[in-house]
Amino acid sequence: MSEPQAATEQKPEVKNGASPADSAAKANKLSNKELKELKKKEKAAKRSAKKTESGVTVEDQQAMAQVKRERKQQQREKQLKQQREQQQKNGPKQVKKYIKKSTLFGHLETTEERRATLLSLTSAITSSQISRITAGGLMVPTITSEPMAPATTASSGGSASSDDNAPTTELAKSLASMTLDSEEFSVVPGMTSITPHASEQLFDSQQSVSSIRELLINKDLVHPSIILLTFQLANYKIVGSIPRCIAMLEAFQNVVTDYETPQGTTLSRNLTNYLSHQIDILKKARPLSVTMGNAIRWLKQEISVIDPSTPDKEAKQILREKISQFAREKIEFADRLIIENGSQHVENGSIIVTYGSSKVLTDLLIYNAVELKKDFQVIVVDSRPLFEGRKMADQLRRHGVNVLYALITSLDAIFNMNVDYVFLGAHSILSNGFLYSRVGTAMLAMCAKRRNIPVLVCCESLKFSQRVQLDSVTLNELADPNDLVTVHPDNCSVEHSQKDLLSQFIKERTEHKKMSNQENKPNGKSTSSRSSSSTSTSAPSTNTTTESADKNILDGWRNMHSLNIVNILYDLTPPEYIKKIITEFGSLPPSSVPVILREYKSLA
Repeated sequence: MSEPQAATEQKPEVKNGASPADSAAKANKLSNKELKELKKKEKAAKRSAKKTESGVTVEDQQAMAQVKRERKQQQREKQLKQQREQQQKNGPKQVKKYIKKSTLFGHLETTEERRATLLSLTSAITSSQISRITAGGLMVPTITSEPMAPATTASSGGSASSDDNAPTTELAKSLASMTLDSEEFSVVPGMTSITPHASEQLFDSQQSVSSIRELLINKDLVHPSIILLTFQLANYKIVGSIPRCIAMLEAFQNVVTDYETPQGTTLSRNLTNYLSHQIDILKKARPLSVTMGNAIRWLKQEISVIDPSTPDKEAKQILREKISQFAREKIEFADRLIIENGSQHVENGSIIVTYGSSKVLTDLLIYNAVELKKDFQVIVVDSRPLFEGRKMADQLRRHGVNVLYALITSLDAIFNMNVDYVFLGAHSILSNGFLYSRVGTAMLAMCAKRRNIPVLVCCESLKFSQRVQLDSVTLNELADPNDLVTVHPDNCSVEHSQKDLLSQFIKERTEHKKMSNQENKPNGKSTSSRSSSSTSTSAPSTNTTTESADKNILDGWRNMHSLNIVNILYDLTPPEYIKKIITEFGSLPPSSVPVILREYKSLA
């Protein structure tokens, strides 16, 4: 054989020898998805081969797979049918969700959510051990509604019984677990509406459920003074950053007086945890003000530096004296210095504009009118829904100050009256110089700036905050939106909060009664129904006309999907609108706020 022929005969052998390498290269080029599909096919082929070896044909395998698919489909249909039946069964008991959240302020806690939490806590404190009202409605254990049930109501987390000698802590834990987790309770029909409907959406969040459970477990650690203060704050009985801080410090003095250190611990280690339970309750009434937060940080710092060897009686006396000294130095003495510094800008014949109500501003104007005998006019600008300026105008009037009361809607006419100064109070001064105060302050300061009227802010250094904020959306407080629906002669927040639950309860009870009557109504119309219909048609139409006349146009706004009402309490005023800030350290521009925070950061 010649060499060319041998070469030609070796070529196919080379190709055949290279084919496994080519296939491996192709396999390496496959994607992960294709490799997974190849592996699945290989496994399926192996399974089918094993079944054929055992005597099961391919047709039998397909029939078995079809039977499995049919069984799964039947199970799904059965589950869906059970869910529909359960929904139809519980349909009349379900309460319509009335809570609405704005997209812009959806990250903020609403008033309905805070009220639902407070209601669950107060009902756990004031009601009986077995059946009681919670944030989910009137919860009754199964032993009270089902006679055939066992003598106790067991749950996954604990059990509740009627034994009065049960330990209080265990009872609180069992009630908390029964209320929030257990399914072995009954909700009395028509009674769930006595609680805010925010509880339905509130309990959808595990974080909210865990926080409420913790409050219920630790309810016996809450001091009565804190409970009283919580409801005063929630009902806007105490309004203002400084008055709220003073009330909190007074309550903390009572807490420290009645505190007893448990065995095995020291006051400096355990009192801070005990105070944390009180603070958690206060947060559910309203978000803590900056002054309250600064005072709490200072108090915890003072507790931590107490010598553990100090007797409890002596340590509590020291703490009470320090709290009183803190209130005197940071609030009382600071206000005196602010009054002295601010009196330089109040002259005879001047016209001063204020907004809302401020304790230090009220004292400043009364001091100049009574003590310094100055003759000036004060224009108190006010706004809905709190109408705080009425209180300030009444106090000034009683001390002989010439007062003019006006709403914020008449700013154009107010600033055409030769105004000399605009004095403003503050909820907080942020580290970037922004003024965080009652909503409407920014508009007032902007209008004054456009007319070259100096804007002076009277603020204690206790209100200075390290926080930086550029808008009023990131952090704010949402009040009750129903306060903006109608105009009440007095404080609408208090009036509405007292009547909202009762009116909603009556409304839903009537709806539930109508629904039950329709379900029990026979097919044929009875004579009584005819007579009632005839009397209803013969009734005069004057009732309907008067009801339509008295009805507010925004009533039932929660049922309007395209309408949302937002009632924010604070806004931000840029530092360029502010001439100076009057503090106990003197008058300074907004740009100097970081200096005060840096020099006095341990006290601010």
